[in-house]
Amino acid sequence: MNRVAACIKLIQILSVRTDYIKTEELADLLETNPRNVREYIKELEVAGYTLESMKGLYGGYKLNKSCLLPTLKLNGNDKKIIGDAITYLEKSKDFMEFSDFQEVMGRIVASVERSNEVTPITMIDRFPLAMDKSELEARYQTLQECIDAQMKCEITYRSAKNKEKIHTIHPYKLFVYNGTWFVLAYNESINDFGYFKLNRLVDIFKTRNHFTILKSYDEKNYLDDFGMTKNGEYYKITLEFTNLNMAISERIYGRHQVVTELDPSHTRFTAEMQNKDMIASFVMSFGKNCKVIEPEWLKDKVKKHYEEALKEYMEESNV
Repeated sequence: MNRVAACIKLIQILSVRTDYIKTEELADLLETNPRNVREYIKELEVAGYTLESMKGLYGGYKLNKSCLLPTLKLNGNDKKIIGDAITYLEKSKDFMEFSDFQEVMGRIVASVERSNEVTPITMIDRFPLAMDKSELEARYQTLQECIDAQMKCEITYRSAKNKEKIHTIHPYKLFVYNGTWFVLAYNESINDFGYFKLNRLVDIFKTRNHFTILKSYDEKNYLDDFGMTKNGEYYKITLEFTNLNMAISERIYGRHQVVTELDPSHTRFTAEMQNKDMIASFVMSFGKNCKVIEPEWLKDKVKKHYEEALKEYMEESNV
C-alpha cells in the first residue's frame, strides 16, 4: 500500500471509530509498522486534519469529528481577501445570497474576524438603487421560485414613462445588467421574450399555472457578454474625447471597442453600442469633452437635444 492510499485508509478508520486507537492496532489494520503510522498521522496533520492523542492504557489517536475535512491554512492576505469580498457583497444590492455566502465563508474560515490586521475595503456606490434591499430580495426570491417550479406569474410593471401595466410572464432567468437586476421572461402580452427590471415591479403574484420551456429557447439569443441582445440594434460609433485619455481607457463600453490616443489631449474611441437613446445619453454625459465623429444620426440627435435644452433655458430667462 502506497503512502497516499495508507493515509486515506487511516482517515476512513479513524472517522468511524469513537474511541482512541493505539498505534499498534492502527499498524495491524494498515498492514504496516507503528513508525509508519506515526508518519501518516503527521501527514494528515500537515494536510489540516485535527487528531487528538492520549497516553496511557486506553490512549491512542482519535480524529476530531468536527473536522472531517481538512482545515484551511489561511494567512493574513487570505483573510484580507475574504474580508474584502464580504464587505463588497454586503454593500452591493447585486448579490442576493449574501447571508448564505457569509455563513458558508464563516464555516470555511471558522469565522472571519474583522481584526485590526484586516482592514475592510471602502466601497462607495455613487448612484445606489432607490429601494429597500429587502424588497428587492423578496421580488428576486419570488421570481426564482417561479423559475425553479416553472410557474407563471402575474406582474404589475411600471414603464420608463411611469405607466403601469399588468403582464403574465414565464420567468426564465435572473441576471444583472449595469448594476440592476432583471428577469428574462416570455411575455404572454406580446407572445415574445422581454426584459423586466426588478425595481420597476409594482406587484408580483405567483399563479398556479405551469409553463413549459420552449424548445426553441436559446439563452444566447437574449443574453451575451455585453448584456441584452434584444435591447436594440448595435450601432458602430466613433467619438473623439478631449482631456479624457486615461478615463475613457479604463472601461469597456461596447463591443469591439478600440481606444486610440491621437495626442496627449485627444483620444479616438470606436465601439458598437445598443439603443440610440442610451448612446446619446452616454455621449452627452461627457459634455463638451466628447465630439461625435459618426454616425450622422447621433450627431443630429445630440445637437437637437442641446438646442432644445438651450431654447428652454432662454425662454425661462425671458420670463
